Amino acid sequence: MSRLRFAWALLLVVACEQRKSEVLSVASASEPSPNASVLPAPLAAAPPKPAAKTDPHPLPDPSDAGAPEPPRALRDDDVMPPETELRPAPGLSLEARLRWLEPAPPRSPEANNEALGRARDKTAFEARIDASSLGRLRFVLASRAFPFPVGTELRAREDRYGHALVWPGAGAYTPLPPGTLRAVLSEARVDASPLSEPSVLLGGAGNLLGVATQKLRLETSLGKLELEQAALPVAGSSGALFCRLLLELLSIAPESAACRPEHVPLRAEYTWPSGARFEVEVTKLTRRPELATESLATPPAAATLRRGELPSVPFVVLVEERELADLHARALPPPSKPDPNAPKLGLVFQNRGDVPRYLLVDGVPVVWLRADAEWLVAGLKQGRYNVQTRDFFGAEASPLRLLELPARYQVGD
Repeated sequence: MSRLRFAWALLLVVACEQRKSEVLSVASASEPSPNASVLPAPLAAAPPKPAAKTDPHPLPDPSDAGAPEPPRALRDDDVMPPETELRPAPGLSLEARLRWLEPAPPRSPEANNEALGRARDKTAFEARIDASSLGRLRFVLASRAFPFPVGTELRAREDRYGHALVWPGAGAYTPLPPGTLRAVLSEARVDASPLSEPSVLLGGAGNLLGVATQKLRLETSLGKLELEQAALPVAGSSGALFCRLLLELLSIAPESAACRPEHVPLRAEYTWPSGARFEVEVTKLTRRPELATESLATPPAAATLRRGELPSVPFVVLVEERELADLHARALPPPSKPDPNAPKLGLVFQNRGDVPRYLLVDGVPVVWLRADAEWLVAGLKQGRYNVQTRDFFGAEASPLRLLELPARYQVGD
């Protein structure tokens, strides 16, 4: 009996030892871990970002806070939000004159010099400019010589490349992307030209309106530009906006190093490949402690978008009939061999070219006429007149011609 009890005890001890060894065993380093085939749990997916909206004015990325965003180029379909919270700020008011730098034609013995002088003054290209330290520019076409109604404006802001053409009355605007301004003025259409960024060459020092200036020279395939600027801190970044406007007339990109904040152009002289010259010159400069904000908003409040449209007309009569009659003091006898195609009186102008043209009579622009159109210039006395045509910039001009009126005058094919 005692032997039987001993045997049962021995079996229980062995069983317990085996049980302990199974529970306490640890896998060695050479053995695969029981979790080796288990991949780590994937990170929780972030909530999906909302799809990008077609808003042309996205909010700035907070990660870029502190770094000013570069200006963005306007598009012709840009619906810019109205600027309703501009604050009054100091700036400059300028008066400027645009003109062809060509000598006046020879005067006939019958010419009325006083009347010719009045007509030239009346048909001068004049502009008013407001340059705000807020980085806003307003360029007002202030005379009837432009191919747009008086009061048409070009506005610009520092965070955009390009301009907004504001219709008279500020009820509508047309976005002008970079590269379109030259065609708008010379051809009365919104058409972009390639832009270049030529080197800026330093010229000499100068003085205009009692202010020290620095001259810069730039050149593209369209011509040469001598730009004269003055350091005027009150203008803030709006001086660079005026500079960009002037450079775009030569198809120069707005990123050009020639345009700098607190520097205001006072004169720009263009020389075209033909040798003809054109000038934009500031004739008056006034410092303003405050500029009206509503006239600087780009676009104006409540203005509607007019994509690709311009407030232009088929023709612009610059001199009235009674004023034309005064250009010569007396009439001459009718020609001995009159032109059978000529009108009974006056001058028929036919523009068969592909761009609008100004007709100049004795050096006075009397009418602006679109391409493929004609106009009867009535009021001129019978006699001999020097006649010529030019585009807006004077880059394309027909040869000076002496006509005996009445006559028909055609340019282009």
